[in-house]
Amino acid sequence: MSNKTHIEKTGAETKSIGFDFQYYFFLWKLLTLNKGESVGLEVKDDVHTELKNDINIFYQVKHSVQKNMQGDIKNMTASDIDLWKTLYNWAKVISDENDNRKEIKSQLEFVKKSHFIMWSNKNLSPTNKITDNIEKLQNKTISISDFIKKIKEFKQSSKDDNIKKYIEEFLLLDKDVLYQYVLKISFELGEDEIIKNCKDAIETKFIPKNEIDNVFSKIDSRIKEDNFITIKTGNKIQITFEDFQKKYRKYFNNTRNERLQIVPLTIDLPDKLESQIFIKQLLEINDIKIDDIDLMAQFTRFKLKLENNITKWYTEGEITIEEIDRYRDEAILKWSNKFRALTNKSDFNDNSSLDIINYLREENLRIDGQELGTELSNGEFYYLSDIPKIGWKKDWEKHIK
Repeated sequence: MSNKTHIEKTGAETKSIGFDFQYYFFLWKLLTLNKGESVGLEVKDDVHTELKNDINIFYQVKHSVQKNMQGDIKNMTASDIDLWKTLYNWAKVISDENDNRKEIKSQLEFVKKSHFIMWSNKNLSPTNKITDNIEKLQNKTISISDFIKKIKEFKQSSKDDNIKKYIEEFLLLDKDVLYQYVLKISFELGEDEIIKNCKDAIETKFIPKNEIDNVFSKIDSRIKEDNFITIKTGNKIQITFEDFQKKYRKYFNNTRNERLQIVPLTIDLPDKLESQIFIKQLLEINDIKIDDIDLMAQFTRFKLKLENNITKWYTEGEITIEEIDRYRDEAILKWSNKFRALTNKSDFNDNSSLDIINYLREENLRIDGQELGTELSNGEFYYLSDIPKIGWKKDWEKHIK
């Protein structure tokens, strides 16, 4: 650092890579979530995951660009400021009065359901006495009293005022709380392949090797955008397994070439079929008669089947709202082109209206590149005329309420 210019010393690169490292750690944890779990970014810690039974894992994610004489990332020593800041942060979380943990009992209950992991690209120094004593306490080769004594001795020898303050706060915890807390601490160091971890997680979801980079790029871009919007609107970034499946599943399914599964209609038809707007419009142009109950029922089934399948595909993350909008705009455009072509003629009449609906009944609509078939395609035009967004007579807009 001593040979760097002032601009280089104050540049944003090292800060930026630290934020990115933390974000990609979050993304990795998101990609490896199990059912019933969630992951948060800068909510309870740098990153945290909530498991079943109210178990929380708190991650402090630290990245370093500082290198030793050999060009390797510097080791984490006993005097590493990140180490002490991390231990201090967790201690403050445990004893946070604003989170109803003023009493020792509540602190012990919290620690019982928590795990604390420091995750970093730094390697552990073989002479790090602090991590060594943490390990000894966990292995029960020293007592909590011996542990505290050794930490106090280190504090006395330290020349760093910030580290001394962190140690003071760390040791303010009740002895029993401190003991249980230290038992829950672990270190995952020398971790510098975070993007590879993300891509490996994507591969486990049965994504072909030649598509992994493509899926990673799309997921990465979308989640960054969603995170930005979430923060901008004043909300916290915490995503459940179920939310992730619904919102981002499509990016995986596209690569697997899965077709949309059309499910049959299982709900009852409405009592008064003739009261539906799309039926009223068909009655007006004599496409059906008032006593054509079977046709009314058939057309209603087509409409409801289309609505149910679109809703199912969207809620299950198989199609996106953008794909629905594009598909629906295309259907309206097909109607608009035919409607305008015939209504511009001076001899437009009910037969012309029949020509429009019969023309559209021959159209096979597509959503996400997949053909819907006659039933659902017809159902879409019945649905649009029921909202109503389209109609068959020149004055069809009278049905809009």
